[in-house]
Amino acid sequence: MDDKSGRLKKKRGVTRTSVTKICKAIETELTKTDVNVDALEEMLEQLAVESNELKNLDSQIEEFVSDDKLEKEVKEVAEYTQKIITWKFRATKKIRERTKNVDSLDVPSSCYKESSSNIKLPKLSISKFYGQSSLWLSFWNSFESAIHENDSLSEVSKFNYLKAHLGGSALSTIEGFALTPENYEIAIKLLKERFGRSDVLINTHLNNLLRICPLKNSDDIVSFRKMFDNIQTEIRSLESLNVLKETYQNLLCPLLLKCLPPDLVLEYNKSMKSDKYEINELVDFLSIQLKAKERSLMYASPVSSKKEKYSYPRYDSSSEKINNSRCFSSKRFSSSDLISSEIKTKTNACIFCNEFHAVGDCNYALSLSLEQRKKILSKKAACFICAKPFHLAKFCKSKIVCTLCGKRHLSILCNQDNSVLKNNTHLNENKDDNNLLNENFTLANNLCSSEVYLQTLIVSVENNDLKHYVRSIIDLGSQRSYVSKYVADVMKLKCVGEQTVTHGLFGGLKRRENHKKYSIELRNTENNFSCNVEVMDQNKICTSLPKLKDPKNIEELKQLGIFASDICLNENLCLYENDPKEIHILLGADTAARLFTGEIKNLSPDLIAMNTKLGWTVIGRSRITENDSSSTLMSLLVNDVNISDLWRLDTLNINDPAENQSRKELEEAAKEHFERSVKRDNEGRYIVSLPWIHDHPPLPDGRKIAERRLNSCIKALERAEKLVDYDDVFQDWQKEGIIEEVDPMQEIKQGQHFLPHHPVFKENSTTKVRPVFDGSAKERNTPSINDCLEKGPNLVELIPSLMNRFRVGKYGVIADIKKAFLQIGLQERDRPYLRFLWKDRGREGNIKILQHKRVVFGISSSPFLLGATLELHLKNAPDHLKETAQQLMRSFYVDNCVFSVNTKKELARFISESQALLSTAKFELRGWEHSPTEDKIEERQEDLKVPVLGLLWNLPKDTMSLDMKGLMKEDKGPTTKRKILSTVHRIFDPIGFSCPVTLEPKCLLQECWKLGLSWDAELPLLITERFERWKMKLPKLNALQIPRCVREDFAEDSKLSIHVFCDASQSAYATCIFLRAESADNTSFQLIQARNRVAPLKKISIPRLELLSCTIGARLAKATISELGLEKIPIFYWSDSMNALYWIKRNENWATFVYNRVLEIRKLTNPENWRHISGTLNPADLPSRGSNAEELVKSLWWEGPTGCEGL
Repeated sequence: MDDKSGRLKKKRGVTRTSVTKICKAIETELTKTDVNVDALEEMLEQLAVESNELKNLDSQIEEFVSDDKLEKEVKEVAEYTQKIITWKFRATKKIRERTKNVDSLDVPSSCYKESSSNIKLPKLSISKFYGQSSLWLSFWNSFESAIHENDSLSEVSKFNYLKAHLGGSALSTIEGFALTPENYEIAIKLLKERFGRSDVLINTHLNNLLRICPLKNSDDIVSFRKMFDNIQTEIRSLESLNVLKETYQNLLCPLLLKCLPPDLVLEYNKSMKSDKYEINELVDFLSIQLKAKERSLMYASPVSSKKEKYSYPRYDSSSEKINNSRCFSSKRFSSSDLISSEIKTKTNACIFCNEFHAVGDCNYALSLSLEQRKKILSKKAACFICAKPFHLAKFCKSKIVCTLCGKRHLSILCNQDNSVLKNNTHLNENKDDNNLLNENFTLANNLCSSEVYLQTLIVSVENNDLKHYVRSIIDLGSQRSYVSKYVADVMKLKCVGEQTVTHGLFGGLKRRENHKKYSIELRNTENNFSCNVEVMDQNKICTSLPKLKDPKNIEELKQLGIFASDICLNENLCLYENDPKEIHILLGADTAARLFTGEIKNLSPDLIAMNTKLGWTVIGRSRITENDSSSTLMSLLVNDVNISDLWRLDTLNINDPAENQSRKELEEAAKEHFERSVKRDNEGRYIVSLPWIHDHPPLPDGRKIAERRLNSCIKALERAEKLVDYDDVFQDWQKEGIIEEVDPMQEIKQGQHFLPHHPVFKENSTTKVRPVFDGSAKERNTPSINDCLEKGPNLVELIPSLMNRFRVGKYGVIADIKKAFLQIGLQERDRPYLRFLWKDRGREGNIKILQHKRVVFGISSSPFLLGATLELHLKNAPDHLKETAQQLMRSFYVDNCVFSVNTKKELARFISESQALLSTAKFELRGWEHSPTEDKIEERQEDLKVPVLGLLWNLPKDTMSLDMKGLMKEDKGPTTKRKILSTVHRIFDPIGFSCPVTLEPKCLLQECWKLGLSWDAELPLLITERFERWKMKLPKLNALQIPRCVREDFAEDSKLSIHVFCDASQSAYATCIFLRAESADNTSFQLIQARNRVAPLKKISIPRLELLSCTIGARLAKATISELGLEKIPIFYWSDSMNALYWIKRNENWATFVYNRVLEIRKLTNPENWRHISGTLNPADLPSRGSNAEELVKSLWWEGPTGCEGL
């Protein structure tokens, strides 16, 4: 042992000497006036190697260091570590200073062979490259000559310049590479492979030719010149890519002739020398015609004449295309202007990047979000319509029409999805490998009001132990089948041969490529059919293809019993590289013929479903938007759903019953599985199995991410000095049988999965630190364990019911189960999937594998398993405890027991019998708190508050209030949509007594939604000020307290009744339920529940909003009455809308909107119980209009309507 330690120390001594020499060399170099950057970079490389070696030796020697020498050892290690970090930082800083990125480059004189001239040349400026394939050649030629082949620059400097001249998707391609000579070559290779591929460039330039803007008038010299220059540019680019004109001229010439006015076409046909089209002949003809017109124009007077029939069009650099039918102006340009194209508006620099091109063609602008573009316009005082400076939108006289929405602004400033704009204007930055078929498909798709779907489906690809879902396409236009190289690499497919194939491309182009061949096994998602397919590899199959999303067609598929995997399955479960909609397998005619079953179903005249042995596919056209109005309606529907999803808590007990019904069916299926698999051991402990989703995707072992997170966990514990405490928790668990150690050599037959974990610190708790396990952790393209497990019911929906039962009795009582999840055992077959890693006392090496024997906190199904276990145990309670068991079954929220009783005797019995009942299943109820009894009021602390279901319960006063701790924290930074949503969600109020206050931020958020602002965009000043004023008054809510017991101060002989009030305003609709007690001496009200909802984005009339408020009032009353057990007392419904009451009381064939809601109201309530109330007396008026905190506290609206004693 001593010999080994001695050898390691000698080796470390040599390494430390080497580190010292390198650091001194760096110090010497830095003192020089002319620092050699290359030498510094070489020293840093050497220092990195020696540093790693030194770190390894230190960790090995630490094992042999005795305790008395440990402190000295640690100090020495820290000293050398500090030295390395210091000199590494200083050297890196100097290199950064010397090779600072610049936007324009002074080309060194060494780049020129002729350097004798004394003329001072201007700086050579290289335009940034943002990822548009058509600009790659010009960018690379400039960069290559100025920088790449410049021998006076180091590789690292070249890499710096390269990054400085990239943006958008081009910069993303090489993001993350360290600045090293080796990585520079790799970066160049990656850029060439992505943007410099000849097939992509050829397709790009051909498509640019096909998209040449038509020339309407041959006398429009500016448009003629622009069109001619564009044609020549694209043809020259094709020639530079070695594409022969003969291969595409027969197709291109007729298409170009269609873009010419009739008079030019006639002249060309007269001049044709043969029956064959030749592109050179067409270009020469256009050149002659253009020069002739330009020469003729030189002799024309630039002054306008009244006899002229028209004027020449003004070319506007900010417009994206010239509308020749509208672009004539009263102003004319001189002939010299037209010939040289030196029109003033064209020489204006782009407002976004300051380069000379139209705003609509700016690659930099396309790489920005809409908010970022508008921010630039605001800074430069530019118009939000035409993007020109020095005037506002309201003064803009431009007649620009957006090609996306038809409104008056540039398309690049449109609120609609800008991905459409990118596809129309350029090749999509992220989809440079598009073939011509896909390019034209995208273009046609944007020009019509329908969407075309190809035969896509999801298949399972298997190779040995690897299994993944992959999105595929059946393409009968391809003779062979293909798989993407990405899937071949990930699936580790074995090459079975190679083959050279000649591909026939658009316009007769041919290209020979060498492909690897693979044999893959495909299965359908139902796992009842498989086949072996021979495929060839391909860099990319095609772009991301759309999925069917027309609700009518999807519903029709359901009615026909058709399961289309590409529509029904979650696309995120598929293997993908950048986008879940990517296609990675193409099944050509060589395979497809044996897959079709011949079964076809017609969905519409243009859309059919075809069955294959791998599953159903959909092909054809689906009309998405029939006209402008229906398009707007679809937009409103989507936005409204998104906003309503943000307020799920506010819809508890008032949402559509159909949603609850479908969800309950799924919950019942999960419970049935639980009851079939649950067991009980000899000690009485329940043993459960994990509720796996049927046919869930393969679950990876997750060891890599667990190891990374383990290192982070140990560092966090060391910083907090809690490593020993954390380790003690695991040791205690091991002693208690909660976890067990696993032999690393143990064979795993069915698989395993490792859970990452991290510490949670709680200084005010008995356990200062505890582990929390992350069941949602996953690597890219793989599921987490939570993705593979059923989650059970949404427990948040239980909170209003529990709160109602907590408030109905005279004495409230709460408790919780000690370590509830850890009291439920796991069946042995599931334990390997709940493994985790740990190191004894956090030491290097010695990684232990542990696995859970009990249910884990952090797994999504754990709350469901706990609830199901408690329910099963209480169902089987002995007869003498049945009553208490029934009460407990309606009292649990996860591990919290919340209930109320009417007498002290019932209270004592509930506590004792609950403890006895649950102890037989190893559950310990603890932390009992209850309302003060008459004999123990003085023993209570004056202001003791305990949390109950998100609210604070003041025990001495027996009142409920809001928990405002989270709201009092300082929230710095700009006001954004995310900040508003975060703030309003901190006000947790399942009763709804504060709902008038929370309406204001919801309305603000809706206004932001209308403006199309992103989540993190800074909000307009007016909205920000309103939000800050609202937030400033929130502390007033601290004074807001309501009685816990709804029957407080009610006389014994009181006559009880329930009153439901409904009201609406233009911004929201609301309902509130009160319990009314009438006695001989007094009449009083107590609020039970209240809800309000923001009005839909689409404006609807006030009477219909009033009807909506009546609908949610009926739903809330139905749920509340049954929970409180008050079905036998009278109930009355009140509204101040005569229209709504008229609809409800008369059973007639109303319009669809009214009829559906009236039908539901009449099912839930008796129409005769609906009454009219004055708007000034209606207590639902406040939650429908909203108020600030100060107004709410003063209003005392939760105490019921005033002046309504005669109700």
